[in-house]
Amino acid sequence: MLFSKISASALAVVSTVFFDVVVAKYAITGVHTGVDATTGYRPPRREINELALDKPQFSLYIQALNDMMNVDEHNLTSYFQLSGIHGLPYISWDDVNPISPNSGLRTGYCTHGNTLFATWHRPYLALYEQVLAQHAQTIAKTYKSAEYQTAADNLRMPFWDWALPGSRFPTIMKSPTVQITTPNGTTTVNNPLFNYKFLQRPEPTEWFPANDPISAKAATLRHPDANDVQHDETIDQALAEENSFLANQVWDVFAQTRDFDSMSTSGNGGPNFETPHGEVHVLVGGDGHMTQVAWSGFEPTFWLHHANVDRQVAMWQAIYPDAWLTNVRSPSGTWTILPNSIVGQSTPLTPFTMGDGITPYTSITARYTKNFGYSYPDVKDWLFSDPASLKANVTTQVNQLYNPTGSFGAFRSSTKRSTYLPSNTTTQSKETHAWSISVKVPNSAVDQAFSVKISMCDIYVGSLSILSVPGTVEREAGAYRVTHGQFNLGSALEGVDPDDVPAVIEHLKGKLRWEVVKIDGCVVDEVEGLELEVADRVVEVAEDISKFPTYGERTVHADVMA
Repeated sequence: MLFSKISASALAVVSTVFFDVVVAKYAITGVHTGVDATTGYRPPRREINELALDKPQFSLYIQALNDMMNVDEHNLTSYFQLSGIHGLPYISWDDVNPISPNSGLRTGYCTHGNTLFATWHRPYLALYEQVLAQHAQTIAKTYKSAEYQTAADNLRMPFWDWALPGSRFPTIMKSPTVQITTPNGTTTVNNPLFNYKFLQRPEPTEWFPANDPISAKAATLRHPDANDVQHDETIDQALAEENSFLANQVWDVFAQTRDFDSMSTSGNGGPNFETPHGEVHVLVGGDGHMTQVAWSGFEPTFWLHHANVDRQVAMWQAIYPDAWLTNVRSPSGTWTILPNSIVGQSTPLTPFTMGDGITPYTSITARYTKNFGYSYPDVKDWLFSDPASLKANVTTQVNQLYNPTGSFGAFRSSTKRSTYLPSNTTTQSKETHAWSISVKVPNSAVDQAFSVKISMCDIYVGSLSILSVPGTVEREAGAYRVTHGQFNLGSALEGVDPDDVPAVIEHLKGKLRWEVVKIDGCVVDEVEGLELEVADRVVEVAEDISKFPTYGERTVHADVMA
């Protein structure tokens, strides 16, 4: 065994059955303190800006996260090892090895670009949350007040809602120190949300490649300059430009995407949560750790970001409870999944093991948040006796949060109709046209992470970021990965009637521009396989805020991008 295991619930146990030796894995149960078994209530994961105002919980959270980060990097449940599950170092976690010695790709366990994206990250976050809670419980016992024990019982990892209109990078994450309440009173401590400091300097070369400049960094960095000073103000500048786009992207998934496979991944066409997720990785990271899949798990923002994506998925599941993933071919591979494998609901979500320490999690067992003992403020399922009422409640919250003006995806033009139906609307005016541009690009089109940026004149339309470029093993296996994005063109139609199809086509012709930019800032002139397509859909507006519009089939207008 390469690593030691620190949790009593996860100690390796050896049992012999008919001379077969079974070694138990780390048991992932989630956190179940604070759960009311009678009502079904589960403590919520809270938005980071809200959690920061709760002195007891926030103080425990900061101390617990600091403790996690200071655990020896060889320890199975150290911050380092938990972060490394996602990417580097390319080694087995908890002895969950590749299918064969030569089958492991030079990548982590994380699933990107396929339908398992949503479900794989759920037990991953639950594992992190479980370890965080164990530290918080230990710390709570050092306080004299019972208030801190209650706070620990109800503590769950926070999320950052970057799609909320007006959202900026949380202020609490921008300072290297933070003030909290300890058993000794108000104290200024290291802020674990500012960065993660690697404990071994240098890290072993078998863990981090010596030829990668980022391997030499002493701590994680966001938008670093030449002197390794991170610039969080750059994130706010980017969010100021892209916040409406992100709100639009998220709302479009809820409103337009009705099947699980499309919702979950950018590997398929149509609005999905993985596309804005990738854009946030780039907005936060710049040319630092968060932008690169291999390194992003070490960046503290990663965990708040992915908790928010999990929240989005949970909200979507409440709206479309019967939608579920199907068996599909996954071009991308992982440490334990070969490229071009068929994946589905029974595919093991490696390296995560259920509470018995033996059975791997699958999408079936990771389908519901209640299995892991947490909830979100937007999905209080225990309060509703039937799925239809829960659906209406969550739909209302989605519309209020991400489409508060009632316009398409939080974009508004002078002639655009609301997507909610006013009480005096006539039957003849219940339909309108929604315009979008879809982007499709091979992940192998550029030799490093890159973004496809779409604009019209001085108007920002959207950006599709590709974080993962296929490696040699993947290419040799014949895998061909593509990433899809679909962006609302409402912002580009100011002053144009969206229902006047010829006028819209003429307005867009020759004006939409694309630019491919690598992570290092270099612009790529020619990109093989890049496809852009403008289309419209007839939309029947919703009757009220508890519903979404009804979308017709896409009509492609090939002449716009000709």
